[in-house]
Amino acid sequence: MTIVYIYLIATMECIAKPVTTGIDKFKENPNLFYPDWDKETMKFSTSLLSNPVLDKKTGELREMTEVEKIKAGKTALSDGSYLDEVNETIVTIAKPNEWSVWDKDSNTWKVNNDLLNAKLKELREKALKDLAEAKSSFLNQPLEIEKDSKKYTFENNERNRNSLSLKMSLMWTLEQDKIEKVKVLNDKKMVEFIELNRTELKDLATKIQDIIEVADMGEQMAVVGISRYTIDQMLELNVNDFFQN
Repeated sequence: MTIVYIYLIATMECIAKPVTTGIDKFKENPNLFYPDWDKETMKFSTSLLSNPVLDKKTGELREMTEVEKIKAGKTALSDGSYLDEVNETIVTIAKPNEWSVWDKDSNTWKVNNDLLNAKLKELREKALKDLAEAKSSFLNQPLEIEKDSKKYTFENNERNRNSLSLKMSLMWTLEQDKIEKVKVLNDKKMVEFIELNRTELKDLATKIQDIIEVADMGEQMAVVGISRYTIDQMLELNVNDFFQN
């Protein structure tokens, strides 16, 4: 059995759904299945149409195309799309960024300054947060120490730096030549306390000071840059680039 959907041409309203023994049987004698059939005012389809339209070339009923639905006001174009009347197509332009809005008059994306400034503020706040983490990571990088042909690692965190600084001050005050207990990690990552003389301590302190100076300089340059960079520069920014040994 086949359902035939009958539409009024004037309104494109489906007015009947007679059941037939086949579409060819319906075509032979429509009134047998739908007594009120009038070929002048009605059209039929073998499928239920959501947005029926008469094809200008064939005269048959079919579903509207997307272009036809837009012209008929049944659907609306989304931002970034416009109707190409000449070619009967829908043109879609990808949104270039978060701070652009669609201008229907010119069919182009245009920068919205409020959105742009909000995004720039967001990027700068994140960059400053990342900067603090990057500086901390750079400052706390482990340092290699060699003593009696053995290699050790000085855990260069704030606590160990302060402890070393205090011991060195005391050593200078007492005019000692060495510090007997400097906390390090051996090649097995186990804690050891080794003895460092004045020269060895000076080398370690110089390394630490160099790192601090690079970190402070990098932070200053980054802060200035973050406050001045365009949004494109901010999107490309990697704060770790400001900290290089």
